[in-house]
Amino acid sequence: MNFYTLLNISKKIKSTTLKLIGIYVLHLLDRRHLSVRIDPSLNCNLFCRMCYFSSMEQRKKLKGIIPEIDFSHIAKVLFPRAFQVYVGCGAEPTTHRNFIELVKLAKEYKVPDVGVVTNGQLLTEKQIEYLTDIKLNELTLSCHGVTKESYEHFMTNSKFNRFLNTLELIEKYKNIKKSKYPEIRINYTVNNKNLSELNKFFTVFDKYNINTLQIRPVINIGGKYSHAITDEQIPEYNNIINSLKNECSMRGIRLLANTTNVQFTRKNNNAKVADAVYCYIGPKTTEELNITWKNTNFAEFTRQTAWRKKLYTLILGKKESTLNKSTANYEVFE
Repeated sequence: MNFYTLLNISKKIKSTTLKLIGIYVLHLLDRRHLSVRIDPSLNCNLFCRMCYFSSMEQRKKLKGIIPEIDFSHIAKVLFPRAFQVYVGCGAEPTTHRNFIELVKLAKEYKVPDVGVVTNGQLLTEKQIEYLTDIKLNELTLSCHGVTKESYEHFMTNSKFNRFLNTLELIEKYKNIKKSKYPEIRINYTVNNKNLSELNKFFTVFDKYNINTLQIRPVINIGGKYSHAITDEQIPEYNNIINSLKNECSMRGIRLLANTTNVQFTRKNNNAKVADAVYCYIGPKTTEELNITWKNTNFAEFTRQTAWRKKLYTLILGKKESTLNKSTANYEVFE
């Protein structure tokens, strides 16, 4: 059972409280109930305009790496409780020289859903071959423009041809290994300038074996550019999403899209559920929690993060999600 199956099941259960209680029961039974997101390095090779890494002030604050010696200890504490481990969560994982070790450990702990989120610019052919060999479940690639001009404008310092070459190499090794893994997910953050070119998405990307396309309306996270879709563009956005639904359906591609709360003006109860399972680990985690991974177990980690207290307040409705407004705010069309 992968993440998308769980997401569809969650959507069918209307009661947020019931879902939160279910997560607590899994916790008590020592079952998998966490979505672990790891930034092995707080760094990025790009200056994407919609991201906080486009701000030099933010970049100065976002520094550090997780020492490789801690990888196995983190895995021992968290991976037995994880239904999902994703390497890369806001920062660029490929800036850590041994990020793949985390993927290997997640597979060794038999985590059902293991992924990497990257801009793909630094991925080497050798790494792509290894990720294919190890059967990485999903490789999520950021792509914020369909044309070369738009892609390289919003993803500053990137090369569009290098991105296309990465897709070609993934196809090459999946064919050589006769494997469907890693599945490819394209993450397209849409704003008022790159909306219209979405109509040409399959003109450019049809020849690549994409499994999932995610369309994410931009939100302000401290980047240089955060101009959202305007009220006047909403009809165009809806028409494009409807067109993409048909295009994706014909190709057997899963579409993730926000169709009901595009400007994030309404309350998002799904974010509470995401907050309950979300577990972020980065270079600053040990300092923030005052722990050493080598001497920590899961019970101690839970105490230090006050996980149960947070869950209680979510269940009782006394706490809103700490995650951003876009979290889990999309529908799955298959």
